Amino acid sequence: MLGMAPEPPKIKGLFTENDQATFFSISVQPWHDIIRDNLVTSNCFVLVVSCYKMQKGAEHEFLRFDISSPDKVHTCIVIAERGGGFRGRHRDCSDAAQPADTIAPVDTMTGAATPPDAMMPPLSSLDVAEDPTVSSADESSPRVGEATKTDRKTKQKSTRPPYISSISKKSQMGAHDLVSYATLGSRASAELERKCEKATRICTLTFSEKDRPSATQIATLLYVTSKHEPTYSITNTQCYWFVETVFDALKSLFVSAQEDITNRRGGMWNRVPVPTKPRSAVEVCDKYHAAWAALAEESEQKRRAEQRQEEERQQEREQHQTAEEAARIEREKRQAAEEEKMKAVERARAAEDANARLLRDLEVLRRKMKG
Repeated sequence: MLGMAPEPPKIKGLFTENDQATFFSISVQPWHDIIRDNLVTSNCFVLVVSCYKMQKGAEHEFLRFDISSPDKVHTCIVIAERGGGFRGRHRDCSDAAQPADTIAPVDTMTGAATPPDAMMPPLSSLDVAEDPTVSSADESSPRVGEATKTDRKTKQKSTRPPYISSISKKSQMGAHDLVSYATLGSRASAELERKCEKATRICTLTFSEKDRPSATQIATLLYVTSKHEPTYSITNTQCYWFVETVFDALKSLFVSAQEDITNRRGGMWNRVPVPTKPRSAVEVCDKYHAAWAALAEESEQKRRAEQRQEEERQQEREQHQTAEEAARIEREKRQAAEEEKMKAVERARAAEDANARLLRDLEVLRRKMKG
């Protein structure tokens, strides 16, 4: 119909239909599997990745990827973030509730929104400010710049901010790394766009046209990052660590990308730096290269298997065509023989008729001669 927006491509894990009311959310691992198993996603390229920081509460941080469709007509929004899912030993978080900062409850990969009364309770913690073991605004700690000499000596022995020192070392849980996606400009993307509007953009990484990561590469990177540190720790592997690790890894993997820092408060809570596990980006890049090489080998084996299957199918088609051609020729031969037989019968019948007429004519002539 005239004036209607063109329908986005049907690429599961990236694009939603124009009339889809809610975005989709799914854990990183199953999302990675969906993207990996669809070869079309290797032709969907990331235009820009942005880091965002919420203004209130835990000052949660998350990543936004803007990814184009293969025909470059449509763009989808993919938001990746880390939350704490379960206390104690890590377990698969694919059925966990969404992080508290996630905009709307959505059913994972079913296309239908979860009713409000069916929502699972929000995650117990996304960041340091919401952890129950952290004192409220560090009431027992002196403000920055007001520490005593003893406090300064103590701080020289430790690089952690005072509020981090008050967190129990047992405050760990299985990480819940989540991906949410929708087609940009659709009804489903409205909530995701509002999420970004309410947050502060910390920095962006814009990729050149000749060196852009594909959706498959992003899925691989998020997957290996999630697997690298599957435990959520307030003290070093929280959402700040997740955002920082993925962003720094992308800078290392795609060196031509242009970084633009718009806010210096990344990795901070209440303007105080929060420690994260060091050298993670380097280690994640190593694991990414190994995973990507394995995926490339898997894809090559799959391509070869498909090629062999296609060759076998082609051979079967050719054999079938040869058999059909031989059968056709045989049918034509039998038909020609049958036609020739019928013609011989007709010739014989015509000859008999001619002989009969000749005999009749001779008989008539003989009777005339006698008379």
